[in-house]
Amino acid sequence: MSEDFILEASGLTKQFRGFYAVKGVDLKVRRHTIHALIGPNGAGKTTCFNLLTTFLKPTAGTILFNGKHIENSDPASVANMGLVRSFQISAVFSQLTVLENVRVALQRQTEWHYTFWRSHKVLDSLNQRALELIAMVGLDKWAHVNAGDLSYGRKRVLELITTIALEPELILLDEPMAGLGHEDIAPVMQLIKKVAQGRTVLMVEHNMKVISELCDRVTVLQMGEVLAEGSYDEVSRNPLVMDAYMGGGHA
Repeated sequence: MSEDFILEASGLTKQFRGFYAVKGVDLKVRRHTIHALIGPNGAGKTTCFNLLTTFLKPTAGTILFNGKHIENSDPASVANMGLVRSFQISAVFSQLTVLENVRVALQRQTEWHYTFWRSHKVLDSLNQRALELIAMVGLDKWAHVNAGDLSYGRKRVLELITTIALEPELILLDEPMAGLGHEDIAPVMQLIKKVAQGRTVLMVEHNMKVISELCDRVTVLQMGEVLAEGSYDEVSRNPLVMDAYMGGGHA
């Protein structure tokens, strides 16, 4: 595996009772880029994403992360290695404040990351870094508000910040714009740009404007196989992609 690529899948295949959800996918994600995985409904994006994050085990194929095989690993182990994902549905602790949510994520980087409940005195040592992250995305005013009381857009921002707090090398984002109002999309795009500085991002996303403005490279799936790959301009002009994806007007 070249040092230029942080994640590489080869011949990735997932079969369910004779049906191939993903078939022979080869994918290389270059380090310190934003890479998009797109395709029409039923193209196999979610299955591929779940394979890459080891939530599913492949029927065949290999996955290398930083040169190490992870296809038979588990999500917790690969997260500790530096590969962390977010989910399409916001995943925050609703009864904890914004500050407490970020602090829980920061706790994973400490010597007592396996102990969930710690005294306030111990956890308070994480406050400065937590508040720095919160300020980075303009959630200062909501630092002491329960996450469950935030707007949906702010919950998504909080989820991204807790992901950053885990100090991952590679972040996989599952439809980060899903459910966001028009006014929330631009701020989340800016956040993803910040997140990507010094890191690598692989994202599944439906919003073509977001992909055109954010992503360095795009892989298009159709019926579980790679249909095309290249820059957004290249794939958007590809006649096969236009027929299978762009012309359909949906993802």
